[in-house]
Amino acid sequence: MTALMKADGYKLRKSRSLKVCLLVAFVLGILMAVLYHIAWSMIGNNIETTRSMMMMFGSDEKTINEMLMIIPDENMWAYISTALADTNVLYIAAIVISIFVGSEYSMGTIKNSVSRGYSRSSIYVSKLLFSLIAMFAIVIGYVLGSSIVGGILYGFSAKISAGQIWLMVAAYCVEMIAVCGLYVMIAILLKSTGHAIAFSLIIPMLVSSVLQIVALAYNNNDLVSRVWLFQTLTATQQFCLYGDAYVPFVVGAVYFILSCVIGLLVFRRQELK
Repeated sequence: MTALMKADGYKLRKSRSLKVCLLVAFVLGILMAVLYHIAWSMIGNNIETTRSMMMMFGSDEKTINEMLMIIPDENMWAYISTALADTNVLYIAAIVISIFVGSEYSMGTIKNSVSRGYSRSSIYVSKLLFSLIAMFAIVIGYVLGSSIVGGILYGFSAKISAGQIWLMVAAYCVEMIAVCGLYVMIAILLKSTGHAIAFSLIIPMLVSSVLQIVALAYNNNDLVSRVWLFQTLTATQQFCLYGDAYVPFVVGAVYFILSCVIGLLVFRRQELK
């Protein structure tokens, strides 16, 4: 197991895709921070128009008031929390994880590891562990880019307590671990880098879009954020600040456990070529 993890660690350190995506994530974080500032300024200057638009798209009065309370508090924490809730960075991580895991099939590395006596469970755990490292590295790069802009321009003076900040950070970590588990499962199921990238990018967008349409039809946005991981992640700050802080932890844990169980069961029975 130690030798296996050393090999995976070496491969990740040498990964060009990780280095490129880290740079992309950092630059994108800076660009998104500028866009956040422009958007928040426009919303702040047009409160009533914003309220009407949100109601038009199915948001209830409680959600609207919560969102409008957050907007004026423009500081470093506002940029950090917004960056953490942005699913764009997860799609960047999906590319790295899909390449990291999927390329092991095309190069025959997984087959060689099994033939050398490593258990499939150990192989899966090693891939998952270093995929988590890659994901958090990319997320941190994205958050740094965004928070540097927010910190330089506005300082850190958040209106929420340190306890609430740590609660939200913990919730985001659990959710991102769950997202990583899903990406690894997809790469294992498909055994192909290209297919894994495509499915990891398309499926979350497709499911989110379908659920949003259903939510609008039934005027129940709250249900979507409680059952679909990617929507839960975007609503984490609302859950942690306004009650139901357990939701991100429960949803994240359920998705992570399910993805690991499914991935391991398939991997143990998978034919390796």
